This record gives sequence, C-alpha cells and structure tokens, in this order.
Amino acid sequence: MSRFCNLCHRTAYGQFAQLQRCYRKNPKRRGNVKRIEPPKDIKGKTPIIVCKRKEFNFYEGQTYSKYAPIPLVSKGWHHYKSKGDHFFVYPLTNVKKEANGKSFDNKEEEEEETCDSFDHFGLNPQITEVLKRYSITKPLKIQKLGIPKIINGANTVIAAETGCGKTLAYLLPMIDEVLRWKELTGQRYNAPLGLIVTPTRELAFQIGLEAKKICQYLGIRTRTITGGKTKKMMLDPTVEEVDIVIASFGVISKLTTTKIYKLNMVRHLVLDEADALFHETFEEKLRVFLRRVPLGFAQNMEDTKLPVSAQFTLTSATMPSRMSEVLEDIINVQSLEHVASDKLHHILVPQKFIRVGPSDKPTELLKYIKPKVANKEQVIIFNNNNATCNWVSMFLNKSNIQTVPLNGDMALYVRQNKYASFKSGKCLILCTTNAGSRGLDTVTVRHVLNYEFPTATADYIHRCGRTGRIGSVKDCRVDNFISTPDEITVVQKIERAIRKMKPIPIFDIHEPKEEDSIYEPFGPANETETQQEFSIPY
Repeated sequence: MSRFCNLCHRTAYGQFAQLQRCYRKNPKRRGNVKRIEPPKDIKGKTPIIVCKRKEFNFYEGQTYSKYAPIPLVSKGWHHYKSKGDHFFVYPLTNVKKEANGKSFDNKEEEEEETCDSFDHFGLNPQITEVLKRYSITKPLKIQKLGIPKIINGANTVIAAETGCGKTLAYLLPMIDEVLRWKELTGQRYNAPLGLIVTPTRELAFQIGLEAKKICQYLGIRTRTITGGKTKKMMLDPTVEEVDIVIASFGVISKLTTTKIYKLNMVRHLVLDEADALFHETFEEKLRVFLRRVPLGFAQNMEDTKLPVSAQFTLTSATMPSRMSEVLEDIINVQSLEHVASDKLHHILVPQKFIRVGPSDKPTELLKYIKPKVANKEQVIIFNNNNATCNWVSMFLNKSNIQTVPLNGDMALYVRQNKYASFKSGKCLILCTTNAGSRGLDTVTVRHVLNYEFPTATADYIHRCGRTGRIGSVKDCRVDNFISTPDEITVVQKIERAIRKMKPIPIFDIHEPKEEDSIYEPFGPANETETQQEFSIPY
C-alpha cells in the first residue's frame, strides 16, 4: 500500500535512507582536520598563553609556520557549547627582542643608565628642588627619551603605555620654558604661554592637579577649565593673568572662538590622549582649532627672545596610524620627532578571557566579586554603555555589595564625589563605562573586570591601563567576560596578534571600512626605545 499512500511512502523512504547511512560499507570520512600537537621543548620557556588544552598553549620563542593557520583557543567560541572555556595571557618578559626583532645600540642603553637624575636635562634648578619635595629624583625611561627632545624645541610625538610617566615628560619642559618666557612678556590677561588640551574632563582635572603641585612653588599661574558651565563662563568670563591652561577640548574650543581666551601667545601646545582627539567626531573642529595656534617647525633654544612659533607635542597610549592625514594641512609632519615605547599596544598585566553566556553573566559576576570584597580588594567593572553600568551597579547593591556608579550621564562634580569615595576606600567596587578608562589615578586598584568587552581595542588598552601602573599594588590582573559574537571576533584578533608576537592592532569592530592599524612613526625620526612606568597618571 505504500506506493498508493503518499504518507506511508515518505516514511518508508526515510527509514530506508537511514539504514543506508548506518550500514554503508565505506562511510565518508570527516574533513582533513589535523590534530594539533602540544608544543615540544618547553622546559625553561616562559608561558604566554595557557589554557585547558595543552596543545593550544603558547610559549615565548615559539613560532608558527608562515603558510599554516594559527591555532586559536577562541576559534570555536561562537558555538554555544564553548561556554565555560577560558585561557590566560601573560605579559612578555622580553618585548623588545620578540616584537621588534632587533635590539638597540649599547651606546643608547649606556646613555640612559648614566642619566639617573633630572639635573642632566638642564632644567631650572627650582624645578628639580620642587621634584625632590615629592620624592621624585630619578627619571623614568620615557622621560629620559622625551624630555631632551622637547627641551631642544622639537615637535614631539610620545607614544607609550598608560601610567608610564608621559605627563611629566612634557610638563617639566613646558614649566621650564614658561619660567624663561614670563620674563620676556608683560602683563597677559587670558593669554597663556602653555596650553594642554585633553579629550575628557577627568583627564584635564587630573593633569591640572599635577601641574599645580609643581607650579605653586615657582610663581607660575595655572588654570584648569572643564565643561559643564560653559555658558556661564561665556556670559560672565573671568579675566586674569594665567601662564598654563589645562582644558578639555570642547570648552577651550568655544572659549577661544568667542575670544575669551587668546591663542596668539601660546608657545607650547600639548594634545594629551591625541587618539581620542583625532576621532572623526573631533577631527574638523580640531583642525579649525589648531589653525589658530602659530605652530612652527622647531624652536631655537639659544635665542633669548620669545619664540615666533609654538612648539607642538602629542601624547597617547594608542596612537592612530591616520594621524599624519589629520596633521598634514596644519603642521609639517616631517618636523615631528617620535618617542615610541616597545611596550606600546602590548599585554602588560596577566589577563584571563572567559567565555560566558549572556544569561550567566550576573551569576559569574557575583562569584568573581564576593572573594574580592571579602579580602577588601578594590575592583573596577567596565561596561560599554550607561544603561548596563547603572544596572550592574543596582544589581550589586541589591546583593549587599556596595558599588559606586560612574558614567557620562553624571555631572563632573558628581563623578568626582563618586570617585572620591572609591579612591578613599569607603567603597571597594567602581562600576563605570569608558568615561572612567582615562584620567583616573588608580594606583590602588588590583583588579579590572570587563563585564562587557569593548568593541574597540583602543578602549580595551586604556581600560587595562587602570591597573599595573608604576606605584600601584602588586599582583594586578584583568578579567574579561566574552559573550557576544562581536566580542569573540575582537578576542580572536587580539589572540592572533599575541601568537604572532605583534602589538595589538587598533580597530573598531563597528567600523569595518577601516583596516586594522598599527602605529608606525612617520617622518625622519624612527625611534622605538623602551619605557617603564611612573607614578603620575599618563
């Protein structure tokens, strides 16, 4: 009857097809998948990537074939059964040799070793005396390399990891220059000689504190300007003598457009965290702003008169490769001398990447936080948006874990009060967004958790820079919850770069048009010296 009943015919045909598959004499073999063998001769080698399956471990000095695909632990993380998998990444012990493939001259290393005091730079003796008040007597490598170039009047690009002392690398030469220039100028109202521009209010406030610590003993007047009350400042402007201004970009752009502050006397301009200022949202406004400053090729330090042009300094922990495109119409790119760290865009503290399901993240968060709170250890939790930040903060507070939220929706004074309670130790958990990834002095923080992994590697690098800084506590660590497909894609690119012994590429997964970029110095100067970290942030 099966030939007359369509339903029975289909059932019988399906059962017969299944029998054919089961009892086929020569079953079809699976694809040509080669079994990955664990690395050999690993005794005495430093592990860089460690995971559950030993065949995916990666050690310092290990290389992969040029034509063979690189095995990734995170390759199968798009499958739902990968939940619970994880791997550890440890910092390189010899970044210079492995990443760059070359070593520096012994002469340069000897020069760095002999320069063990700020007196070698020819700074004003008053500045070195003030530094001794704060027990700052020995310069770090980034300062040994950057300060001489800036003092000589060169336009300089300082590209180094977060927390390595970049602030003093440009702040000390600027203070030294302002001490000389003040004697050559008369009374100046709202016309600073030095200007430091930052992308965020927190960073401007932090740099302003460090500048005031030094300048208060030297008779140099500093002013920190942040947004939030821009209209009030424009309606009722303050007129005062000021030598150095530290300001966020938005407010200083408006105040200079309305001629409340003048840029004609600026002789040293610094763009701190220049990668954020070079973003497309700021690019056009930044070009208009920079054209107002009389930037030049270089300054002659032997000239006893006030320089005709302004010196230009750029600093950041994540330098974009498109920087030359933005600056080519504003300044001679060939005049920029580069000071780049060998640790730039590298893993600097131990990290753990954990594959977590979206619904399992709250449970895993409690498992992670409770032991830290019991040991009274401070933790910063990063999220990608304000809504998630507020939810995580509320969830932890409901779980009897006191948490301080900090995001871009808050006013500056509210953020400062919230962060003050965290910094003082009254609260151990700080839940924030990328608003807290720059400009916060977090030397007491041991743990950083990326509850939501960033889709841009620049944000990831700055988040990791909140821990493992010079002067911070030991045994620092970063943990990352990985759940969405975009997050897995970013982790795969980071893991591939680590296994290739290359710096982490700078890209945003939501901007696929732009290729992954790695910072390369342009112009005649091509210096890639090594740096260490310093106690003052950025």
